Amino acid sequence: MNKNVVLLSTLHKMAETSDSEDRKPAIILDYNHNKGGMDNLDKVIGTYSYRRISAHWSLVIFHNIIDVSSYNAFIIWNKINPTWVPDKRNKRRVFPGQLGKALVTPHIQRMERLPRTAASAALVKAVQRAESWPDPPEAAAGAGKRR
Repeated sequence: MNKNVVLLSTLHKMAETSDSEDRKPAIILDYNHNKGGMDNLDKVIGTYSYRRISAHWSLVIFHNIIDVSSYNAFIIWNKINPTWVPDKRNKRRVFPGQLGKALVTPHIQRMERLPRTAASAALVKAVQRAESWPDPPEAAAGAGKRR
């Protein structure tokens, strides 16, 4: 069976092949040489992921973009601030929570009207007073079931 395959690359301009017996195209050799980086990225972002099960391909792509962006932000933040949370062994685990808080705090502080639920009002008041974030009511009460 003879199969024709079209390979596209922005890096490879010429149709070069290897000198070995199998005569593989250079684009395939480069891909095989570098694919470990993507496998490693998938492994790392899979540990602390924002992914949710979805049948919508657009949500799957969106969550993957969030995962990769969060990991990239962690790498940059860690290089710029090597002494950040020195007492923590697993900084990667702490980072998403801190990132989320840093992203929503300015929006919460700008809110003029308090939300209607008691839990969300307590959260807004705590952020406005620049205190530590309170525990959610479910965690405090020990009710771990979703409703």
